[in-house]
Amino acid sequence: MLVVTSNWCVSDGTLSAGIPRGFVERFRAEVRRSSLRCGFRRDGSYRPIDAVDVVLAGDTFDWLVSREWTGDVRPWDGGRRAGAALQRVATGSLRRGNRLLAMLAAWMRRGIEVPVADRRGRPQSAVSRPVPVRVAVLCGDRDRWLEQVISGSLPVAPGPVVGTTWSDGDVTVRHGAELDPLSAANGREPTLGDSLAIDLIGRFGVSLHSIAILRPLAAGLLRRLAGGCPIDAPQRLAGWLEAHDRGATLSEATRLEAADAWHRAVAHWHRAARRLPCCVAGGVDLVGRIAEWLELQPATAAPPRAPWFDTVVPMEVEGSATVVLGHPPADIGSSAAWQRQVVCLGPRSCHTRNGLDDDSGTPAAVIVISPGRADQRIEWLQMTTMKRFGHHEDGRGERGVWLSSEADDPRALRRIVDAA
Repeated sequence: MLVVTSNWCVSDGTLSAGIPRGFVERFRAEVRRSSLRCGFRRDGSYRPIDAVDVVLAGDTFDWLVSREWTGDVRPWDGGRRAGAALQRVATGSLRRGNRLLAMLAAWMRRGIEVPVADRRGRPQSAVSRPVPVRVAVLCGDRDRWLEQVISGSLPVAPGPVVGTTWSDGDVTVRHGAELDPLSAANGREPTLGDSLAIDLIGRFGVSLHSIAILRPLAAGLLRRLAGGCPIDAPQRLAGWLEAHDRGATLSEATRLEAADAWHRAVAHWHRAARRLPCCVAGGVDLVGRIAEWLELQPATAAPPRAPWFDTVVPMEVEGSATVVLGHPPADIGSSAAWQRQVVCLGPRSCHTRNGLDDDSGTPAAVIVISPGRADQRIEWLQMTTMKRFGHHEDGRGERGVWLSSEADDPRALRRIVDAA
């Protein structure tokens, strides 16, 4: 059984909030439940699974949204100052992610308990045995320094595999940030995604923390903005401000102060991004276009979309029946090629006008059961307590599990199983 999860985005806590309360426990419970369920075969008999592979498909940590980068030092700089600052950010995020790491360590040491089968192929609830768990942690765009900073030093013993790609021949897993023009890395040069996280979201976070009445709310709002698509950040902020307006929890002066802080952060980012070597991609001035999108509009305006994902063609992976990508948003599977081969775990674009009903800033996870290519199926784990996660008219997505775009293809329904 293969478990793939992505985008936990554990920061050092200096600006952004940590993993939402209860998510590690929810993930543990869902994986244990799936370990039992996957033992039931197509003929109805039960045979315990042999092993569990857990792959964290990038952005397990967020080393970009931090106070360390609000001065004149950047993580992509060479030299001792940048290296020391990056090590402090990494150490802080490891400390804040201790619960997640401790769970993975316990699984690697003791395995996951599953019932044994009796002679008639039924699970014996009173008798169980551990199945081994292997863990791999892949580099993302927010923690792409993973190998150089903490490879071999994660507080997990025995240690996980750390790398950029995981594959068993049938399934290939990688983060997939190279498909996003905002996050495609070119050597040591910073990307526009790096710049948006540091010079926009981080700068805005510092301003929020300086406003006394907003300080208690700043960390949670920063995680919401940093966890979603950068293009959606103004829509989410406008929705957040409107919600607090309806709840009469913020004065008009405070809301105006927050909006002004956002506009100042956008102007700062625009100036900083113009100095980067990646201002133009494919003849398009991305910086100028993004600066227009980042203008704070009323929450009733139609949410913008990131058009470049609509034309992305997945990179062919020879020999793999399925590719799981941690970075691209889960709602981009419009082409037949995506629907046949690719599963995406990244944060979805805003589907609601106020940007509040989406699960921005929360991780996603799938279970891949692959006894053979013909029998392979994918289950989305319930990683949120939201009652309404999907938007299908027949209600298939309204029980806490969002089904990928593959579910809209009748030919693919047998591969998608509602896990709620």
